[in-house]
Amino acid sequence: MKKQSQVIVVFAVTVLAVAGYYLQMGSGGSGYGNVDVGEARDLIADKSDLVVLDVRTVSEYESGHLEGAINIPVEVLSSHLSELNPSDELLVYCRTGNRSTTAVGILRENGYDRVYHMDGGITAWMRAGFPTVS
Repeated sequence: MKKQSQVIVVFAVTVLAVAGYYLQMGSGGSGYGNVDVGEARDLIADKSDLVVLDVRTVSEYESGHLEGAINIPVEVLSSHLSELNPSDELLVYCRTGNRSTTAVGILRENGYDRVYHMDGGITAWMRAGFPTVS
């Protein structure tokens, strides 16, 4: 019976983690959430007030970033939220999508609900042949 209870607990935790991920990514039909690099490029072109947030390290940012992007490394994002406006629409990216997923979670936990996450990060952006600036 004890082993069966442990299996149920592990299953429940897994279900909650998956549900949390999808809620964090905005799969509820709001239009916000994961976007591929083509969609990200269109958002940047169509939304002049979109804030593009690069959450990589300063040296990664300086080596090349999306034009107009601001840099707040994910490691310090929580203490720099005052630099962002919760009512702004944000497009968040990193190198491959891992750190930006964390950043989206931090933003959502702090009331930033208008957040797009660029799936695949700047690696996918460059692989698609889209430009960067340094």
